[in-house]
Amino acid sequence: MSEAGWIQLLTVLACGLGTFLLRSLPFWWGLRQSTERSNLIRRWSSAIGPAAIAALLVASLFPLLWPAAGPTRALPTAVAIAAVILLQRLRGGLAASTLLGTGVYALMLWVSG
Repeated sequence: MSEAGWIQLLTVLACGLGTFLLRSLPFWWGLRQSTERSNLIRRWSSAIGPAAIAALLVASLFPLLWPAAGPTRALPTAVAIAAVILLQRLRGGLAASTLLGTGVYALMLWVSG
């Protein structure tokens, strides 16, 4: 593996570790605290799902700011949003909806080349 490949692999692993710590440390901390802080952690964590969906939406809409993007970049975003809304209405919960929307968006980008 080249040096660039190793750097890329280490970057992905560091991002994964950082994400894990950002999600798990508040829960471990909340378990050891008072009931009042535990309730605060629960309220805070209930906002993670909508924040993740908003972040994915911004990441998919950001390339549309350039005129060269064209309508072919808008179609994957629109289809992914529709998939998220549909699954959210059918099943509820944010995890499956977010995963499906991300998968549909990635598939649409891959198909469109």
